[in-house]
Amino acid sequence: MKRKDPRSNIQQLGNLLELYKKRFKPPQASVEKECLLVIKELTTLSLTLDQVTYTVATRTLTINAPSLIKSELRFYHTQILSEVQKRLSRDSAPQVIL
Repeated sequence: MKRKDPRSNIQQLGNLLELYKKRFKPPQASVEKECLLVIKELTTLSLTLDQVTYTVATRTLTINAPSLIKSELRFYHTQILSEVQKRLSRDSAPQVIL
């Protein structure tokens, strides 16, 4: 008698976990912390957690810092967004920086 391959079973635990990895998105705080790390690595500017806000519904990252820091970060917007996309999934990374 031929046995069925256990990996083809949809209810297998590994397949179930893979399904939830695709559906769940990281929480807002995780995205903000990751953006802070990327900004620090790319620009050597260190921002605090209360200076960065991420809106999940619109996928917008807002920087509430002095205008001098904002204007310096404007040169790095595309690099920051692409690096955050590499670290997080494409569906949960911010699309716009304000």
